Amino acid sequence: MPKAVGILAKKGSKEIYTEARRIHGIIEQHGFRSIPDEELGRDAKIPGGKPLKQMAIDLIVTIGGDGTVLKAAKEMLKPKTPILAVNMGRRGYLTEVEPSEFEAAFTKWEKGDYELEEQWKLSVLHKNRLVGEALNEALLLPTIPANMLNLNLALRGKRVFQARADGIIVSTPTGSTAHSFSAGGPVLETSMDSVSLTLIAPLQPVKSIVVPIKTGVQLLVAQPGPRANLVMDGRLEREIGIGQSLSFRKSGNSTFFVRFGDSFLQRSLRRLSSERENS
Repeated sequence: MPKAVGILAKKGSKEIYTEARRIHGIIEQHGFRSIPDEELGRDAKIPGGKPLKQMAIDLIVTIGGDGTVLKAAKEMLKPKTPILAVNMGRRGYLTEVEPSEFEAAFTKWEKGDYELEEQWKLSVLHKNRLVGEALNEALLLPTIPANMLNLNLALRGKRVFQARADGIIVSTPTGSTAHSFSAGGPVLETSMDSVSLTLIAPLQPVKSIVVPIKTGVQLLVAQPGPRANLVMDGRLEREIGIGQSLSFRKSGNSTFFVRFGDSFLQRSLRRLSSERENS
């Protein structure tokens, strides 16, 4: 049986659906079985669609931006399935190639002429139960937007500081060039086993700190202040009550990206610099 390649694309764009049909054709022309995500197959009229969570595939091709990559990382059947990300989004920090480069890139993958870049995920626990895993970040925001959160940070079970802020971003190295960076956080090299904790509009002068993930990071939502909404990689997960805490650990699962040249850090810094120059 030929190797199977899945396709996941951003919703609602005729341009992206046209590109998805073209990529589907290229994959099949190379002798592989192409399986579109069920919704993509229906909307773009590509046969053989399946839910992403049920795809037994050797590669997943994403067409869109970082949100599409994050959806693939969250929902695919086997976490070790490598992602080849085609950029048709606004920023595309996690993506690897432009649409015009896809066939050449796919040929390189077919020949084994590529590198796999591993990026670890963050596990988030609430009441000692796993809520989920984030490739980019976990975000705490007040349930009442006009009110500031009151947060206690503990490392190794000992409280380190208390902060009042409009929210906090707990970011992996992968996510350090995303929301965390926009809020004033540092850029972390992807091999680091550390997270950045970046406060959004804090009252105190400390805005961001970097801590090793193995130290056992905990955040407590304290009084006075509202409850918090937990958002992971752009998805609202649950409400965190007053007096409740979240724990953060390095997940045993990683996401793997097909790369042909620069590392994620090199490419991200170049894109960040380009954005600043063009702003």
